[in-house]
Amino acid sequence: MTPTSVHIEKILQQLSELTSSDLTAIGVVDPLTRKIQWQLIFGSISNRTEKIRQHIHSGLTGDVLRTGSFLQLNTAKGQLSDNGEAIMLTEKLKHIAVWPISFNKGQYRAAILIGKREVGRYAQEQINEATKLIQQLEQVSIHL
Repeated sequence: MTPTSVHIEKILQQLSELTSSDLTAIGVVDPLTRKIQWQLIFGSISNRTEKIRQHIHSGLTGDVLRTGSFLQLNTAKGQLSDNGEAIMLTEKLKHIAVWPISFNKGQYRAAILIGKREVGRYAQEQINEATKLIQQLEQVSIHL
């Protein structure tokens, strides 16, 4: 592991603790296939999660990468549904929040996802603190 990978891993662990999330992950866009691959996953209950390749226009993560904005998604009445977000089904998540990551001034090539297996939104204070952590990550000069 490189020092950068260790730094990212520590931030994801902090993010998980800060938000009481069941899962945290970073998804990186492969420029050749234009698909997101989930890497550095914490709290996974499925060995299939690292194998997920999701088109960059699918699900909430695709919306986040297109708009460059933070978004949250709650499943209706806590029921799992096919909303195009493969990691939600694989990990049995009922609520997710996703932030875009820009390492090249506006070019979104990655996203950070946190999720809960219980019904309920993240508190605004948790979102604000998580956003600060993610901004620290964006300051890291890395090449994903």
